[in-house]
Amino acid sequence: MATTASIIVDAALKVRLTDLARQAGQEVDEFVGALLRRVVEADVRFERGVPAFPRRAGAPVLKVEDVDRLADGPDA
Repeated sequence: MATTASIIVDAALKVRLTDLARQAGQEVDEFVGALLRRVVEADVRFERGVPAFPRRAGAPVLKVEDVDRLADGPDA
């Protein structure tokens, strides 16, 4: 079953997408369409608007303590 979604793009993002499309030698609609197809075809889902990628087999899992230690740096 196909689902639809609305995407709201602010002025700054419109400018950036237009610039990227120009650099790629494409029309904006063509560029954005290809970009969105890549997102749809990727193994990614969105949780509350944030992309969530599935964990790769064998990839390490960071614990909260690991993230805190990495965020604080060596001088903490």
